[in-house]
Amino acid sequence: MRKTFWVVLIVLGASIVGRAVGGGEKAVGRSRASLEAEIALAKAPGIYGVVDLERGVVEIKGRGTALKTFDIVRSKRWGKNVGQTTSKVLKKSTLFPPKRKNITPKPGEEEPDVELDVLELSKMPTHYSITLEGNIRLKVRPKTKHFLRRIRNFGSGILWYAYLPFKTVWRTVAGKPFAEIQIVTGNEKEARWIYWSFFEGLNCLVVD
Repeated sequence: MRKTFWVVLIVLGASIVGRAVGGGEKAVGRSRASLEAEIALAKAPGIYGVVDLERGVVEIKGRGTALKTFDIVRSKRWGKNVGQTTSKVLKKSTLFPPKRKNITPKPGEEEPDVELDVLELSKMPTHYSITLEGNIRLKVRPKTKHFLRRIRNFGSGILWYAYLPFKTVWRTVAGKPFAEIQIVTGNEKEARWIYWSFFEGLNCLVVD
């Protein structure tokens, strides 16, 4: 009886170790795939975006160098598995789109010397959606302690769970699987930064 107990224990232990090792190999493989996808983006001129749910960060990068990094406080996903996907920003949607301000330099003043209203950050929205190629939509909102904004976030959560099941059925029947990803930034300024930086046509790497 005692011998049988130890045999079972050894078998279970070997099984657990095997699963742990296998999981580690899978994680390494995903990291390698993410690295290879980003190398391709880094070779091209200009900036690109990275939404890495594995590491919990959103980055604005150029030539592989992080120009701006934002921590993802919370995230949730719905729909198809994205894996490591490179796609372009198609459009941004928000209830009140910002109006851009045209600034004319003064005589003797060059354009690079003109500050664009502190990068126009104060006019950027904090709740919005970014639509990417491949039927991927990224919803962004900030973490907040303000009571009225908490109510707004609560309402957004209800819509998330009420609307997406119907969208899933409809898209499945139409043969158009989609991915819905919601991220919560640390504050409103970070949410505005992401909106300002993720312009239409920007190449992005999404790691799910």
